[in-house]
Amino acid sequence: MKRVGHWIYFLAIGCVTVVAPSGVSAQQVRGIVSDSMSRRPIPGAVLILLDPTGATLGRNITNERGEFVLAGAAQARRLRVQRIGFRPREVMIPPAVNGVAEINVAMIAIPTFLEPVRVTASQCARRSDQGSALALLEQARAGLLTTVVAREAKPAAMVLFMFTRLLEGTTDKIDSQTVRVDSAYRSAVSFSAAHNAAEFVRRGFMQAEADGFTFFAPDADVLLDDQFSNGYCFRVMEPNRARPNQVGLGFVAADKRRQRVDIDGALWIDTVARALRDIEFRYVGLDPGIERFEPGGRIAFREMSNGTVLVDRWSLRLIGAKNDTINDTRSRTQVANIVTSFYASESGGELGHAVWRDGTAWHAPLGVVDIRAVRRNRSPARGVELGAPGTPYRTSTDSTGRAVLRDLVPGPYSIVALHPMLDTLGLTIPTGFRFTSQRDSSALIATVPGLKEFVLDRCQAERTPRSLSLDSTMVIGRMMNGDDKPVAGVIWRATLISNPSNPVVLREGGRTSSDGVIAICHSALSQRGVLEIAASKDNGPSTIVRHTLKPGVNAIRIPIDSRPDRD
Repeated sequence: MKRVGHWIYFLAIGCVTVVAPSGVSAQQVRGIVSDSMSRRPIPGAVLILLDPTGATLGRNITNERGEFVLAGAAQARRLRVQRIGFRPREVMIPPAVNGVAEINVAMIAIPTFLEPVRVTASQCARRSDQGSALALLEQARAGLLTTVVAREAKPAAMVLFMFTRLLEGTTDKIDSQTVRVDSAYRSAVSFSAAHNAAEFVRRGFMQAEADGFTFFAPDADVLLDDQFSNGYCFRVMEPNRARPNQVGLGFVAADKRRQRVDIDGALWIDTVARALRDIEFRYVGLDPGIERFEPGGRIAFREMSNGTVLVDRWSLRLIGAKNDTINDTRSRTQVANIVTSFYASESGGELGHAVWRDGTAWHAPLGVVDIRAVRRNRSPARGVELGAPGTPYRTSTDSTGRAVLRDLVPGPYSIVALHPMLDTLGLTIPTGFRFTSQRDSSALIATVPGLKEFVLDRCQAERTPRSLSLDSTMVIGRMMNGDDKPVAGVIWRATLISNPSNPVVLREGGRTSSDGVIAICHSALSQRGVLEIAASKDNGPSTIVRHTLKPGVNAIRIPIDSRPDRD
């Protein structure tokens, strides 16, 4: 199965300094950036300090009021201002007064994002829209620059939710998913590529490894890099009815090579809001049988109220293949045919929360579910810990049996009850309730069996109930190997030793299923004493576990050496 590489980068807080050209040292350079026509402030404008040679000394962005403040540096002479949807400006820094250089900048809005620019020599084939495409590229780069500078100038504490989904066949319908929150992300930015632009242009966006393939996606730094613009050809996308007021900048690798996987996609810009919307791409250079299922990805941008721009959602759709052997029963020679089938998976993440030092906060529109948990007799299930398997989502019911799960990434979930006695066995109590979360609030009723009901259910499933009273002593056990994984196909015997001279065999010749669980609900357990469980797998070494019985439910972990006997 193909899998996705991990994308992590960490935040650096930039320190920007500048000096006035008059020789009077400026402790600060500050001002306001506004629209030359409406006079409205422009948030998210990038300010770049330049020395006499044009080299960058530092940079910052404007806040929601168009304001900026830069601490001074000895060599700064000019200030360049860039913002998507506006013509860039470059102005001299005025002399400082009392250590402060004041400068206000008015920017001219671009009436169209497709103003042609002069085209120089390129390895790409000439197109009629080449000048407009390069003009759009420059605007896109201005928007991407805001995302890069924002993480330096305005770092935020963030919470990210990462997901992996198995889809139904090669459709877009989610069959199951897992979700995780990685603590390493709590003081990081939202998304980053694993390699730089030069590496991607040279090696492509897929890397073969011993156990499969790793696919990669570009980020703002990659798309901003001259190496990327030199290695890709650009075009203006056809209008898309599903994207009103948006214009797309298409890109494709200029030099397609065999055995290298590239990306072919588009970056979409909202021409009214003057903002980046998303990047959509597909992988090219794969086997045609895989490419027809459109493996690719999407990276979405969101502009915050304080002028910062963040990646708030990203995902990769990948296609896997498996071979099945099917015997042709119609043939006299029993010919075995190899049939290849394909399946789709999706990996990605969502920015759940972001909080800045100035108090600005953003919370994603994720799902919330209000649960009313009841027992089988319809009484409230009080003080029960509930969770969704394969996720970090946990909650506990109150005195009325109510609980709330928040920050649910869209997709399917099941609800289980957790019990400390079952933790050592890696088991949970299923409620049988499944639901699909959307980006809204919903309510549901879940029937939660108690611990004893759960054990009795397992006994009934194994057709071994000898006592159905909830007051009885009962046993739940699990065969597990050294990796804490359940072991199937274990042959086991249970013997009660309440009277050493007259042991009672409660179960002979039991065999574990795929979850490695055994359950014993025998009336003789009420005599207490010692329960002896003997188990072995595939003629391997025998395991004998003895447990002193206590009233109620007894949970027993049975270690199994699942390696076959080589003697």
